[in-house]
Amino acid sequence: MIEGIEALLALERTGTISEAAAQLRLTQSAISKRIQSLENELKFKLIEPDGRRVKLTSKGTLFLNKASPLYSELKNLKYLESTNDIKKFSIAISDSIAASWGPRLIRLAIKKLKSLDFELHVHRSTLVEENVKLGKYHLGLCISPTNHPQMMSTVIFEEPLVFLKCSTESNILISIEKSSGTWRALRDKIERHPKLKNYDLIHIESFAAIIQMVKEGYGNGLVPLGIAQTMYPSKKDILMLSPTIQRQIKLISRKNIAQLPLIESFIELIKELAIQL
Repeated sequence: MIEGIEALLALERTGTISEAAAQLRLTQSAISKRIQSLENELKFKLIEPDGRRVKLTSKGTLFLNKASPLYSELKNLKYLESTNDIKKFSIAISDSIAASWGPRLIRLAIKKLKSLDFELHVHRSTLVEENVKLGKYHLGLCISPTNHPQMMSTVIFEEPLVFLKCSTESNILISIEKSSGTWRALRDKIERHPKLKNYDLIHIESFAAIIQMVKEGYGNGLVPLGIAQTMYPSKKDILMLSPTIQRQIKLISRKNIAQLPLIESFIELIKELAIQL
């Protein structure tokens, strides 16, 4: 049952069998078999078609709401660790943050808190959140909607999205994939924005890829300010939106980690440093 719940969680996050398989590093067939096995065990349907995607049935949603916290606790048993035994903290950073200002922010914090050391990891935001929930990493820096009872999150700052102007006239706007933390958090604002709503949206799997495609003339782009400043060569073509669209960057952790005095100090420090970046 645990493997089936794991597959169902990935499917709920991504909306497609292929993306769920990619996240879990399994074949699409393996994901389908796990879901089918779980449905056979439970005696009711868990998923149903939703256009080209799939979604949870009403019973599937009820089941996952109850099963998700239990799944996290069971998986977390692999990472049992006394907080007194921690010598180095692990922090997972979402890939777009890691490709821009994230590493510098962590380095500045470590320089000020000399008693603190970190091991850095990079994933998509959805996987950062999942791995922190499971206790694999102590902290996560990502775009996270988490409301898990064992988790705590602190908004570090709000990062604006910017419009990258293509060198040729284009009605295409390239944005991040629909299963990403940024798109899920900002979808309504993007689709209703007066300066964006008339563009033909296409979705790509990474912000770095969006920037490269804009540079080669495939269309305009919508990316976070940090990665635009880091990777886009034409600074005059990085345009701020009005009204602004901002994504909340959060530092997340399990409650037992967040309540450590050293981590409490780190959270306050990183909020101060983020404003200066």
